[in-house]
This record gives sequence, C-alpha cells and structure tokens, in this order.
Amino acid sequence: MRAAILYGPEDLRVEDVPDPDGEVIVDVLAATTCGTDVKMWRHGHPVLPPYPCAFGHETAGRRADDGTPVLVSDSVACGRCEPCTAGRPQICRDRAWVLGGFAEQIAAPAAALHSIPGALPPAAAAMAEPLAAAIHAITRGSDAEDVGVLGGGPMGLMLASLLVAQGRSVTLADHHPERRAQAAEIGAHASGRLERHSLVFEAVGRPEAWRQAVDSALPGGVVVLVGGCPRGTEVSLPPGPIHYDELELRGSFHHSREEVDDALETLAAGTVDWELLRGETISLEQLPAALASARGGPARKWVVDPGRR
Repeated sequence: MRAAILYGPEDLRVEDVPDPDGEVIVDVLAATTCGTDVKMWRHGHPVLPPYPCAFGHETAGRRADDGTPVLVSDSVACGRCEPCTAGRPQICRDRAWVLGGFAEQIAAPAAALHSIPGALPPAAAAMAEPLAAAIHAITRGSDAEDVGVLGGGPMGLMLASLLVAQGRSVTLADHHPERRAQAAEIGAHASGRLERHSLVFEAVGRPEAWRQAVDSALPGGVVVLVGGCPRGTEVSLPPGPIHYDELELRGSFHHSREEVDDALETLAAGTVDWELLRGETISLEQLPAALASARGGPARKWVVDPGRR
C-alpha cells in the first residue's frame, strides 16, 4: 500500500510499504490535518516512534473485513493507571497511540474504533478527534456566560462553535481578519484582542498567548489552557492576578472515548459546521506542500484522500 512516511524534520516521502498487520484493518477514506501534524512534520513529536515512521491521527474510513464506516481514534487509554481508575482517561499514563492515518490503510485495535452515525461524510467524521478535545476543554471550564476564546485556528473555532451553541456570549480574538470573519459566521463576536472575561480559553499554544489569556481574565475567573507550547518551553506568568484575583488556571488535554462519540453525534446533528473548516482535498503526494503552507489566512483542515492520485 502507499503511505506518507516521515524520515526526519520536513522529510516526508510517499512510499509503497507492506500492508499493515493488526487487530482491525481500516481502509482510509479521509485523514484531516491539524496543527499537531505540522509540528510533527517540522520538528518531530514525543508521541512519534523513531524515524522513519507513519503519522496522521484524524482518520476515518471503513473496516476492511465488513465495510463498516468507522472513525479511528488516535489513542486507547490503558484503563489501569491512577488517572484512568479515577475517571480521567484523558491524562492516562500508559496510553497506546494509534498513528498512521496518512496511508491507504491503517491497523488499529478494536477499542480505537467508533461507529460513524448516519450519513456523516468521512472528512467530517475525521474532525471528531479534535472536536472531542474541544468538548473536553469546555468541561474543564466553568458555566460563565461571558467567554473569551484566544486563537481562531480550528481548535479556537470549534470551541467558539460549541460555546455559542450553548447560548453563551463568546468573543474570539485573532489577528487574522479571515479567521475573525469565520468567528462572526458562527455567531461569535470577533476581535483583534480580548478584553476581560469570566472564562477564557487559550487555543494558540505559545507562551505569550498563555500570558495574554491570564491578562484577559476577570478577578475570580477561570483560564483553560488548551494550546500546548513547544517542548522545553518555560512560561512566565504574572503572580499578582493568580494570587490576589484568585484566578484558576486549568490545563486541558485530549479526550475520552465518550467524548469522541459525543463529537461524532455533534457533527451529525450539525451543531458544528465542519464545512467551515474544510480545506482542499489532496493526495498523499500533496501533503508536504499543504503542511508547509499552514501559516495564517483562514483556518482550514486539509482533507487527505489516500486513494487520490
């Protein structure tokens, strides 16, 4: 089969490789890109196996054995560690990662598979993985009606969509006018910079954005840090607001199996307009150029069709 294989930073090659071997084989129909894929391509990532390796973690297709449409989750929690037994599989200590969606087929454990509801297209179903992380992030917040979202990439727009659907007043800040226009399209207020809000979601993943999120929270507010900073980064935050204003800083990472199923149902119901984030459908050979172009402009997720030539 054909697969996109990473040989090192910015060294991505499409090759004929042996067919995968595993519990369930899935024919990949769509694999969407995200910021993590760009990081993996540019710099590597802690969850990647040694080079050369397959990658891609937002994957939808059909089981090769019976044709059932499925989403392949990017991980399976162990179910045994302390966080798992405490009901927090999102921070499992011994997670099994399931990567390799940028290929014609992927092998996955049955526990990673999710049935796709109704007639949800594969490209939409693949976006359930990041949407599940957004759903989890909102549970890490509060019930505040006045919400700020810092960052208008796909994650920020997914957060804003979910919050608007809950009837909250949402302001999304991003310095790209195209992304502010997307925010307005989903019913959020759009701005170049956040004012102060009772609940703030940071969805950029840079130290300066973490600091800006803290600066944008009202006294007694909650800040949810969704964007992951690069490895080795140290973030300096002002102690005054955290101490004297009793700000709560909460991390948010990943998702549970139930949150993935919730994301699929949310997409099927049309609560989140996945078409707003849909970029061009591309082949495996076009993937390197697509990852290299992921800078600014509208928030888009490229849809990789491995069967496209």
